Amino acid sequence: MVARKIPVLFCVLLFSAPVLADGFKLVNREGRQAEYEGTLSLSGRVERRQDAETLDWRGDRVCFFPDAQAASLLPREGGKKGAWFCFSNHRAAMQQLSLASSPQGSCGLSGTATVAISHYTAETGTGETIDQAWLDKVVQQGPVTPIRCN
Repeated sequence: MVARKIPVLFCVLLFSAPVLADGFKLVNREGRQAEYEGTLSLSGRVERRQDAETLDWRGDRVCFFPDAQAASLLPREGGKKGAWFCFSNHRAAMQQLSLASSPQGSCGLSGTATVAISHYTAETGTGETIDQAWLDKVVQQGPVTPIRCN
């Protein structure tokens, strides 16, 4: 009887953790980019900002800001900026994360989610470089709320 409970307990603990990782492996380094393959599931905040300033420097992109535990699992190059990235499959990310249309008068949408990502590209340059990852799937998502304009 005890032998049957251990695998069940292990599965419950494994799949209830906020961060699940197979990890990333460096596969190519060229110029300012380091490309990683592998998979990672992580929790954090997702946002699509549409204010003029953000659109000017980052473009209309869906970005992810992992919680502290998940951020420690991301490949970091040169100890630069905070651990965040934008999704390279932007249109799919907008649809899957319900960020396709912002309410009138808002400057975007934000929410929390647990996502599975792959194909991570870390930008090693200084300045306004943005890491990217492929959104494989949305594991879990909290409510999406409008971002107030400043």
